[in-house]
Parts: sequence; structure tokens; C-alpha cells
Amino acid sequence: MIPSLIQTDLTDNIQKNKIRHWFSENERDHYITTGEICRIRKEVLKADIRLDANDAHSTRIWVDKLRTQGDFVYYKDKRDPSPMGSDLADNLFTLCIQTKFQKGAYERLGNGFLGIDATHNVTQYKGILLFTLMARDKWGHGV
Repeated sequence: MIPSLIQTDLTDNIQKNKIRHWFSENERDHYITTGEICRIRKEVLKADIRLDANDAHSTRIWVDKLRTQGDFVYYKDKRDPSPMGSDLADNLFTLCIQTKFQKGAYERLGNGFLGIDATHNVTQYKGILLFTLMARDKWGHGV
């Protein structure tokens, strides 16, 4: 019953108070913790995020889904040959995404500043780098 009550758009404390309101003090669920809510929310969201048990298939489904929505996606599987003249290694995985919102924000704001940041080990796979490009709005905030 609890997973159906978990909402992804509420803070843990608001969610906990709502659940405590739904259940009496005689029921175990009345005493749910924020940690339990967080764990359940991850499981609920997993179905929306991981579209296949095989990560390669899940990624391909996401690529197709994003392209169908009109978002820009460049995808190169490790098995795909590198584009001619790119000097990319053939066994390189590459995924670049720019949503319609991001494209619009860049077109409006990207003329003055474009920052880049990179991090690593953000997934279970070693050696995967995550690069983020960021434009600033007229107040200097990143978007």
C-alpha cells in the first residue's frame, strides 16, 4: 500500500506527515521514517528511469524516447564505429543530450558565457565521465 502513496514531488517530511495522517497510531505505517520513504521513492522512480534490466537496452530506449520528443541526442555505443575524422576511439561510449528546453535556454542566454564541468564515477561503471555545459542568465545564475 505504501508505494502507491509515495509521491515524487513532495519533500520527505511533507510525505511523512501525509502518511502519518492516513494511518492510525495502531498501524506500523504510521511510524514510517524519512529513510524508508526515500528508499521506496527510489524503487517507484526506478520503473520510470530504468526502462530495461539491461543498461544498454535501457539507454537505447531512452535515446529513442528523447528523439521522439524532439530533443537532440548523439549516441555512440561502444560497438558503433567512430565518425570519420572524429579521432574518437572505436570502443568509446558517447551520449550527448540537449533537450528542447536546454536548447532554448542556450539560444537565449549562451552568447555571453558557456561553462563546462566534468566529473567521474557517477555510475556503477568505472571510467565513465559526465560533462555538463552551463550558460548563465542575466543575473549570473547557471541554467
